[in-house]
Amino acid sequence: METRKLQEVGGGTFTVSIPKEWATNHGLEVGMELRLYPHHDGSILVRSSDADVGQLDEATVGVNGDGPEAVRRTVRMAHAVGFETITLRPTGSFTDAERDAARSTVRDLVGTNILTESETEITIRHLLDTSQVSVCQSIAQLQFVAVSLLRDAIEAFVDADDDAYTRIRDRGDEARRSAEMITRHFSRSLVSHAELDCLDVSRPELFVYYATARRLETVVDRAVRIAHTAGKLPEPVPEPVAADVRSATDCVAHAVDDAVSAVLDDETTRVRHARDHSDDAIGQIDALDRELFRGAGVESVPAAVALSSTLAHLRRTANCGRTVADTAARDAIRAENLDI
Repeated sequence: METRKLQEVGGGTFTVSIPKEWATNHGLEVGMELRLYPHHDGSILVRSSDADVGQLDEATVGVNGDGPEAVRRTVRMAHAVGFETITLRPTGSFTDAERDAARSTVRDLVGTNILTESETEITIRHLLDTSQVSVCQSIAQLQFVAVSLLRDAIEAFVDADDDAYTRIRDRGDEARRSAEMITRHFSRSLVSHAELDCLDVSRPELFVYYATARRLETVVDRAVRIAHTAGKLPEPVPEPVAADVRSATDCVAHAVDDAVSAVLDDETTRVRHARDHSDDAIGQIDALDRELFRGAGVESVPAAVALSSTLAHLRRTANCGRTVADTAARDAIRAENLDI
């Protein structure tokens, strides 16, 4: 690293000298036009070319084989990377099923639409203005949906309500779209400082939000799986066991809620609460597992298998709460000791 003093050369103009060896090594010459990009975090990016500034503007991606699934996968991957415009080109021509797959996938992405479509090319455009996006608010909404879905899924499970699965799955899909949107912004920020400016967050902050969104996406996924398991129960869970499952779920929900609140509100006391709730939940889940192993609580084999699966999902969700709490704690330590 080189350090240089800012100097005034007259006429209200400031200048910073660049070491000649450093300039030569980077292909800089006298008279070359340089581009300066100031950012909200106080940094100034100096570029000798604007070739890579718009590298996320568009991408052309080949779709080779595997039919509709390849189209879905390609669209989601290119969107997650952060390209504004995505053009899909098959080795031959698109089948009707592949075009349908592209349309349904685009409908499933936030702020995205198909611009043009033909047998040999499909062009997709992301239309959402980044400056109108609040990542913090998106996390808060995702937090609410994830916790409420977990509680609803457990109620569906103890009541053996298989009709709830479709409703919970559909709400889970909505939550997943929010998580994918945050992933997209994080991916773009790895290349573009402008993305951070539009979102009005620092890169460390955005990383914490991204990590939190991924864990909340896992919570949603586990809730959907629990709701699906409800359909495998021959009858509602006996009330004593149901009460214990609800109690463990309450601890898990509090762990997730407190951990995410610690991230959003910088409340470090919530970190300890989240860890305590997570530990309590794991303790209760382990106790239920031991009772299940001894054959207590449920009588039929299908019910025992369904309960074991649900407890595994709850344990994973409790661990998500602890992981988010640890993320909040690391962020607090960094913020207290670094000027960011």
